[in-house]
Amino acid sequence: MRQSLLFALLGFLGLILYQNMQQPQLRLNPLLDRLTHPFDQRIRYRIAEVDPRFALSEHELKQISQQATDIWKQGLGQDYFVYDPNARLSIRLIYDQRQDESLQRRDQLSKLTQNEHGLSQKNNELKAMQQNLARHSGALDVQKQSLQELSQNYNAMIRQYNQHGGVPASQQAAVQQSLAQLHQQQHVLDQQIASFNLQVNAYNQKVDELNRLDQGHNLAIDQFNQRFQPRLFDKGLFNGREIHIYEFESKEDLRLTLAHEFVS
Repeated sequence: MRQSLLFALLGFLGLILYQNMQQPQLRLNPLLDRLTHPFDQRIRYRIAEVDPRFALSEHELKQISQQATDIWKQGLGQDYFVYDPNARLSIRLIYDQRQDESLQRRDQLSKLTQNEHGLSQKNNELKAMQQNLARHSGALDVQKQSLQELSQNYNAMIRQYNQHGGVPASQQAAVQQSLAQLHQQQHVLDQQIASFNLQVNAYNQKVDELNRLDQGHNLAIDQFNQRFQPRLFDKGLFNGREIHIYEFESKEDLRLTLAHEFVS
C-alpha cells in the first residue's frame, strides 16, 4: 500500500516536473488542476478586480479578454487560454494617474477636434461668401460699364443738340426721360454698391473672427502639446501572478493590450 502511494506520488511529481520543463506556462495554473487535467495545456485565468472609474463592467472585461485570447487562437490554430473563475492567474484593472491622464488627454483632443471641425466649417462659409462677393463684384462692374456707356451716349446727344442751337422742343420730353432713366439707374447702382460694401464689411468681420479663433485654436494646440508630452509607460504589466492593466484608450486598445500581456 505504502509502495503504491509512493509510486503515485512519484508519478505526480514526475508529471509536474515534466510539465514545468515542457510547458512552463502551466505553472500559472493551480496544482490540483494540473493533476486532474494533465493533458490540458491551456492557461486558466479569471477577472479579479475592475476599478469602477474605468466605466467597464466585469462582464465586459470578460468578453474583451476572451476576444484577446481569440487573437492567439486564430494566429496559432489552437486554444492557449480559458476563462476559469477559480484560476490562479488574474486580471486587474487598476486606475491611477496614467488612466486619468489618458482620459484628460482624450477629452482635450476631442475638444480640439471639434474646434478644428468648427473652424473648417467657418472657413468653407467664408469661401462661399468670397465666391458670392466675386460674382456680385463682376455683376456690378458690368452695370457700371453699361451705365457709363449710357451716360456717354446721353452727353454726346446733348453736345450734338447744343451745336445746333439746343434741344428742339419736340425732343425735350424724350431728353428729360433719358436723363431721368439715367439718374434712376445710377440710384439703383448706388444702392447695390452700398449693399455690396455692407457684405464686404460683414465678410471682413468674419475673416477677423476666424483669424482670432484660429489663433486661439493654435494656442490650445501648443498648450495641449506642452501638457500632454509623449511619455513611455506600460499600459499593462504581468508580475508573474497577475495581469495589471493601468491605461487604455478604447475597448480595442484594451483587447490588444491584454493580448500582449497574455504572452508576456
